Amino acid sequence: MKSSTNTETHIFNRLITKTAVVISLLLASSLSLAKTHPSYLNTSYCDSVVEQFVDSGMRSLGKYVNDNFKPEYKGGIRNTINFLEQRSAWLKECNDYLLDTGESHIFYSEESTQDIFVAIEALAKELQLVREGVEYPDETGTNNPRPFIKSRFDTLARLVDQHHTRMLMKKQFQ
Repeated sequence: MKSSTNTETHIFNRLITKTAVVISLLLASSLSLAKTHPSYLNTSYCDSVVEQFVDSGMRSLGKYVNDNFKPEYKGGIRNTINFLEQRSAWLKECNDYLLDTGESHIFYSEESTQDIFVAIEALAKELQLVREGVEYPDETGTNNPRPFIKSRFDTLARLVDQHHTRMLMKKQFQ
């Protein structure tokens, strides 16, 4: 009887060891798949990135599009494209962080977040086309990209304003 008990114990111990190895491998692989984020990322930082973009960033962008946009000045267009790409990268980094930590999306909802990112990219792309010399003839045949740039900006501004309004309402009832 002792021999069968020793065999059963040996089989049981081997099974436990194999199970422990499998569990260790699974845990190690899941940890290596987990996203790591820079230490400066936190909810407060991400809120400030959004506030800056919604407030002074959009005001600055609006002033450029409405008052200072001139297709012949490629440097100003380049700077504006860089501004949009940089802010988009910061916002996406925060959005990824917030999603990974279970907080929320960077903007009001998944749909509004995606819509705003698409609008930022569309404005940057339209500006890049102007910078590359694509012609936008108006009804008189004159190159006039202003209405196209303005339209892209207005779409972005409307989406950001919707987010801003929702956030103000949310703060009012907290």
